[in-house]
Amino acid sequence: MDKLTIKKKEQELNRLKRTIQRDSQKERRLRTHLLIQKGAMLETYFDMKELTVEETKKLLKELAPIIKKIREKNH
Repeated sequence: MDKLTIKKKEQELNRLKRTIQRDSQKERRLRTHLLIQKGAMLETYFDMKELTVEETKKLLKELAPIIKKIREKNH
């Protein structure tokens, strides 16, 4: 291969890497956005604004089996 071909292949590889990086960043931003939305809903519907992270974790652990049973019953 000549130098021009190698350079073109390197450029193509770099473009692909940037595309993959952008896609990965978009996915992370989307996941972060969804987590923020879900957290806000939990705070609102379960009146958790004043709870610490540990208190929230404890409450969710207590609610999890109940919610799981309800979801299984509805499916």
